[in-house]
Amino acid sequence: MDQVPVSFESIVPVVLAAGDSTRMGYPKALLPLGGETFLTHILGVLRQVGLARPVVVMGNAAADIEPVIRDWPVETLRNLNPGRGQLSSIQLALSRLDPRCLAAMVWPVDQPAVSASLVRRLAERFLADRAPITCPLYGERRGHPAIFHRALFPEFMEAPLAEGPKGIVLRHLPAAALVPTAEPGVVEDVDTPADYRALTGIGLDAAVGAARA
Repeated sequence: MDQVPVSFESIVPVVLAAGDSTRMGYPKALLPLGGETFLTHILGVLRQVGLARPVVVMGNAAADIEPVIRDWPVETLRNLNPGRGQLSSIQLALSRLDPRCLAAMVWPVDQPAVSASLVRRLAERFLADRAPITCPLYGERRGHPAIFHRALFPEFMEAPLAEGPKGIVLRHLPAAALVPTAEPGVVEDVDTPADYRALTGIGLDAAVGAARA
């Protein structure tokens, strides 16, 4: 059996971008962030850190997202029924990962405000401890991106979609490696136009209009 490489490249990022963005009214993966989008910003951070080639799971906005990341070295997957919930996207990604990988780093696209230095710390902590879960801790709140050891993959694949990943996280929380951070972005979902303004200081309509100009 091939030995699993002990390196950053043994951790596969899984970027979840399959939600319908109902409350935002615009695909969150494509929201402007400086001269980037939420998704390309996340991919840029991952590239800086040097993890394995990311997997991006898209949903109904796939036709709009794919042209934006065409030149990025990523694997794209489409969840044909994203309404089944986040776990369905995670299961789809895990089913396609290289079996030699050591872990998956799950990163929801609506949490782009995470630094490369923190992502690097998470990867380093995971490789040092090999905990079942490694995730950031902001105050008393656990956040994303979270790294899941491959030993948990069967539980993700067998978990009921209605339960989501929460049950798995709670079962393994006592053995989790928590990485303290002062970055609020690890716990702040950008779900609404108000959330977007709070993050960027710009109204959604103005930002989208400028990006299209």
